[in-house]
Amino acid sequence: MSQPVPILPGGPPTELAQRCRALGLPAWRTDNQGLILAEPQEPGPGGLWLRSGLVARMISSAGAAWGGDDSPGIVEPMPGCWLIPIEERRHRERSGLTIALALSGAALDSAWFEQTSRSAQIDPAACRASLRAMARYDRVSAENARTMLRWTAHDAAQAGEDRATIAGFTRQLTDGFETIDLLYSLGRSMNDLSRPDQFVQMAIDRLHASMAFGWIAAWFGIDRRMSAVAGDRLYLAGATNLPWDDLRRTLEDSRRRLSGAPRSVILSEIAGQRLPNDGQVLVQPVLRAGRLIGVLMAGDKGGDDPQVSSYDIHLLEATGGYVGAFLDNAVLYSDQQATFLGTLKALSAAIDAKDRYTCGHSERVAMLSRRLALAWGLDDATADRLHICGLVHDVGKIGVPEAVLTKPGRLSDEEFGQIKRHPAIGHHILKDIPLLQDILPAVLHHHERWDGKGYPHGLAGPEVPLYARIVGLADTFDAMSSNRSYRPAMDRPRVLEEIRRCAGTQFDPDLVPAFMSIDLSEYDDMVLRNRDQADAAPRRAA
Repeated sequence: MSQPVPILPGGPPTELAQRCRALGLPAWRTDNQGLILAEPQEPGPGGLWLRSGLVARMISSAGAAWGGDDSPGIVEPMPGCWLIPIEERRHRERSGLTIALALSGAALDSAWFEQTSRSAQIDPAACRASLRAMARYDRVSAENARTMLRWTAHDAAQAGEDRATIAGFTRQLTDGFETIDLLYSLGRSMNDLSRPDQFVQMAIDRLHASMAFGWIAAWFGIDRRMSAVAGDRLYLAGATNLPWDDLRRTLEDSRRRLSGAPRSVILSEIAGQRLPNDGQVLVQPVLRAGRLIGVLMAGDKGGDDPQVSSYDIHLLEATGGYVGAFLDNAVLYSDQQATFLGTLKALSAAIDAKDRYTCGHSERVAMLSRRLALAWGLDDATADRLHICGLVHDVGKIGVPEAVLTKPGRLSDEEFGQIKRHPAIGHHILKDIPLLQDILPAVLHHHERWDGKGYPHGLAGPEVPLYARIVGLADTFDAMSSNRSYRPAMDRPRVLEEIRRCAGTQFDPDLVPAFMSIDLSEYDDMVLRNRDQADAAPRRAA
């Protein structure tokens, strides 16, 4: 008994096979060795006959015989039955054959057809009736069909190449647009140096949206200065099953290799274990002045090409350049801010040091102002500005005689008049510093009252700037809670009750409930610390 011809599962009919069927020509696809890849799907007894073993062997034998023929002609294996070969080509090389079957009416009435039908256990009459509509060919029309189908195959191949070329151009244009859009977004976002963590997360989120990787990550724990501004944590967009500890250990072990490589490194194993499914992790060193400051990483690539491409490398490298430049500037900005805040703290401490009872007052007011801003719903950046307001709100006291500031007991009207000048003095001292322009209203107006009975300008209600209202409430709380030369500190319940009582007269009534919600444990710790500092400081001579 002859062996059956193996049939591999085929995909959807090709355009050429569809054309053949429209012409009444059932078609098979084979490789260059005659192995059948797809067979006709005609219905009924005729379809069973076309898919029978004897017919399949006939097709396979013809395909094998044509394997080395660059321009095969039609053959007539049985009277009135012609096999029409059409070459399939990919990149100008023959990849296989489509073999069409042309039948004549005489073929259906032949003894050969009768025999093959019965061998396939198909009723010959039913099979003949099923195929009669397509049995309309002779040798001349079969040759004509071959010529037409070869043109069709050539046109289809050319159209396929054109589509592939267009798709390639489209992909390149898309990649180019994604690259330009990503780098433009990064460049546009580099002006705000106050939140490096947000910039880094935005960068890897955009990379994840632009690339075919399952996850994108960044880490800057390699460098102490960078981790101070960006944090020693893994920034992640997407999801990965890789244990962070293993990945971090691998990166640390590869530090020398990464430091010497301005270009990307491709890892195929993590912590000594190969990545599943021959996966890769693309690691882009982030360098500044030749120094390794961090890494960008990409893994679990999907799509048509799961291997890292030159486009992936170039995009990650370009992004690494932007991120490195941004973080370098962020470090400089952080140092500048630290110097600036340090100067303000030193200035406020110098003012507070005039009186041992007010030691740490400005820092406590700064902390309370920031907390109150957040409790009232203001954003972090605004709360940071209010922290600075608190630090410098009393800077004008540098112009008030120390004897007045530290006088025990009641002040005279003249002495109180000198005290009331400190907001204007502070405003005058700070007004020419560009970085403090939004702070000035708090310095000038933190002693105004909601009912208009404050100083220096007697502003009332919403006329009092918001920063001044917040700092004024924090300032009054600390003043009542602290020991002064002329009275001891008030206990906490009494202070809070006084603030409630003055809502709508001294204080903005909307701010008071927010202040009541603040956790004051940090404030209490600061009071104890400042008290210890004051007790340890040398006493001034009377």
